[in-house]
Amino acid sequence: MTLKERISEIFDKYSVELSLEENAEVKFAVATLDSGQEIQTEADSFAVGASVFVVNDEGEQIPLPDGEYTLADGSMLVVAEGAVTEVKEAAEEPAVEAEEEKEEEMSEEPKEVEASSEVLTREAVAGMIAEAIEATKAEFSSQIEERDAKITELSKQATKSLSRAPKMEAPVSVDLKSLSIQERVAAIHNQFSK
Repeated sequence: MTLKERISEIFDKYSVELSLEENAEVKFAVATLDSGQEIQTEADSFAVGASVFVVNDEGEQIPLPDGEYTLADGSMLVVAEGAVTEVKEAAEEPAVEAEEEKEEEMSEEPKEVEASSEVLTREAVAGMIAEAIEATKAEFSSQIEERDAKITELSKQATKSLSRAPKMEAPVSVDLKSLSIQERVAAIHNQFSK
């Protein structure tokens, strides 16, 4: 199993979806100011440190100017340099009105990111990827050990095959100077005919 397949399997197991497409639609957390203007953040919610912006008619993201902003639900955001620096909760309202507002918000929030029952953090996803990498390393290690064992076995077989080959006798040196021409030819012939 490849690393990509292992990671996909883990992501499927935990219902994690990553969008790697360039033209993929990104969903933002959206809120409405008491003036009716919509503001957005790329974060899951308007928490301290989240960048806050408005989107103009051309679709450009413009950082929200510094200041205090009251949201439609009565809570306040303090923005500095385009990011939330403080979140002030709305004052307590009667329970009946709060429930009615929640029902209205639920029906009017199709643009907000839907929260899954299991939220995975970057660390959790990184842990899953690390787990898949370790499993793949272990698999590769076992494959390498198997390959090394086969190489050792084949090396032993080759050595045994070579040891069974007929041994060639070392040629006997003959002093050709002391022999006649016919004896020289016969000696040379005998050496190469073996």
